[in-house]
Amino acid sequence: MKRLEFNENQKLADVLRAISEELDKEIEIFVQPGSDILKISTNIEVIGSLAESLGKKVVIKGDFEEVPKESATKEKEENLGFVEGKDVATQEEVPVKKTRLPSFLKLPPLRFPKGRKRIYILAGALVATVVILFSVVWFVPKASVTLVAETQFKEAELSLIASSSSEEVDIDKGIIPLKVLDNTQEDVLEAKATGTKTVGTAATGRVRIINRTSNPKTFFKGTTIKKLSGEAITFTLENTATISASPNGCIDDCKETAANVTATKIGEKGNLLAGTKFQVGSVVNTAEVVAEALTNFTGGSSKQLTVVSSEDQKKTKEELLKKLEKAAVEELEKDNPDITVPEGGLEAEVLNEVYSKKAGEEADDFRLSLQIKFTAKVFSEEDLKDVLINSISSTIPDDFTVDRENSSVESEILEGKTDDLKIIGKIKASLVPDLDINKVKAKIVGKDFSGTDQYLKSLNSISGFEIKISPSFFRLLGIMPFSKSRIEIKLTQEN
Repeated sequence: MKRLEFNENQKLADVLRAISEELDKEIEIFVQPGSDILKISTNIEVIGSLAESLGKKVVIKGDFEEVPKESATKEKEENLGFVEGKDVATQEEVPVKKTRLPSFLKLPPLRFPKGRKRIYILAGALVATVVILFSVVWFVPKASVTLVAETQFKEAELSLIASSSSEEVDIDKGIIPLKVLDNTQEDVLEAKATGTKTVGTAATGRVRIINRTSNPKTFFKGTTIKKLSGEAITFTLENTATISASPNGCIDDCKETAANVTATKIGEKGNLLAGTKFQVGSVVNTAEVVAEALTNFTGGSSKQLTVVSSEDQKKTKEELLKKLEKAAVEELEKDNPDITVPEGGLEAEVLNEVYSKKAGEEADDFRLSLQIKFTAKVFSEEDLKDVLINSISSTIPDDFTVDRENSSVESEILEGKTDDLKIIGKIKASLVPDLDINKVKAKIVGKDFSGTDQYLKSLNSISGFEIKISPSFFRLLGIMPFSKSRIEIKLTQEN
């Protein structure tokens, strides 16, 4: 139950207003001593009548006027529903005597005009409704029409001249202005070494050379002896060996001499055992001359190292050169957004080239520091595109035009001189329908879907279309928007 308090300065109107505005259905009204509100029985009747009309239960507490017994009895008989100092909510409900509300609480009666005035009002309302409906249909619906065209391209090549003496493009003669720009780039690239090299020592030993012929033999220092059996391992004499003639048919008393030998190749394979037989020099017949190891050959060893090869250096330089070339082109095009560098239009001059390891030097990896000055012969991509588009304009199908933005061009230098370049230009032109969008809008604005469908299908350059209406419930009307500004047309190509 909501409690509302009123002081001696507040009036009946304040009480009635508070009851009307209060949302609670059960209200306790407390009037402070000194107020005349509850001393007038009519006020209590008014409060009770208002509470009943609003469907609310009211308990009144405060300074009631002391009235004669007869009056009290009369009031009780009149079933006002209130007793001084008692909670009427706990009492048995007694009908409250109907009392008229004050005039300021009554609403004026609603009277609808009659006669002509009534007709005018109805007509005005009808016109307003029509205007509102017309405005909604005119301004609210929106159509998005997507026209789909088959993807078509036109490719062509044209030989033309880029000239440094020309300041403007000559479309008819195929001449475009040429510029020469410089750019310097430097960088360091680290690479893995992949070369291999075998290092070690050659085996050495001592042999005796036997001469079984009747003629003296001399074998000079550096003469090669070759192992007779198995792998042909060779050695060289470290000193000149001279052997006297032997008696005919000698066996054990043949003449011989000793000499030191060294293997021609490094490695353990040269460590041969004593007694190994060798061919001496060019004497193939071992029955005449033969060499034999006097001791085990020793000292032969080898191991394989990873080294920087010439091929490693070459590949690393090519890779770094491409990286610097790409950086130069990007920087040139960034500083000159309208230019294109043709294939072969970049010349490189090495300013500095330093390898951290020489070719053949042992290493797992190495670094190359490279500084290059690039000279670029460039021209405007738009100039090139102008000339190439002009060259194919007469071969473009009817109802199509070149989509310049989505067309790509390339160029390659055929011949180069100081002032002029003969280049081959290539174009891949994207073809799109040559449509007047405003004309299309004018043809479909306000049309029903059937007429719109028929018109769009009649466009030769269009392979398909899609229409979206928003808000979607306007599609039930079956017509396109009545305002061209509410129609959006987009053109796309099939992938």
